[in-house]
Amino acid sequence: MTRLWHGAIAALAAFALVGQTILTIDRDRPLINLFSYFTIESNILVLVAAASVAARPDRGGTAFGILRLGSLVAITITGIVYATVLAGNGAFTGIEWWYDKIFHYVVPALSVLGFLLFRPRTRLDRSALWFLIWPLAWLAYTLIRAGVSDPSYAVTSDRRAPVPYDFLDVDRHGGLAVAVACVVVLLLALGLAWGYLKLSRREVEA
Repeated sequence: MTRLWHGAIAALAAFALVGQTILTIDRDRPLINLFSYFTIESNILVLVAAASVAARPDRGGTAFGILRLGSLVAITITGIVYATVLAGNGAFTGIEWWYDKIFHYVVPALSVLGFLLFRPRTRLDRSALWFLIWPLAWLAYTLIRAGVSDPSYAVTSDRRAPVPYDFLDVDRHGGLAVAVACVVVLLLALGLAWGYLKLSRREVEA
């Protein structure tokens, strides 16, 4: 069941990622914008981690621990932030509506349930916290790119911004508000990481 569950997660993530990439190219949208979304990068991490678990459920090691914890925290944040802040901002139709639901609801839910319900659960230690380098680098890249190259993202159905998510728009909300939002998300990430580490240690102790 562990292999089947994580294999299904990997297949769903791959289906949505490939499909959204083809759709982006077909509609002449910039690919760099697509792969600059935290959501897309989170789903890529989950795809790699889930496929690795499907291939070998007892996989361990520092590098995999970083990947596993990073993918879990990132995809959990993706689901929470989308459901509480971003849902309804975009107007999706057709197959893109399904991709949106897979990215933001299905893959996050299945990933969390897979970690909670199935054994063997990946053994994580504090070295896995090195994953934090990636979201911090993503944030720096996003804000620097917004100021340097002025990209254009559809943050709502009728408004565009130089960042992929409205709460990161310094021009609209001001630097302080964006800083507060970033700190809140960082604290959420640390809390989730602590929770996943504790659950992993419980598995080891059991």
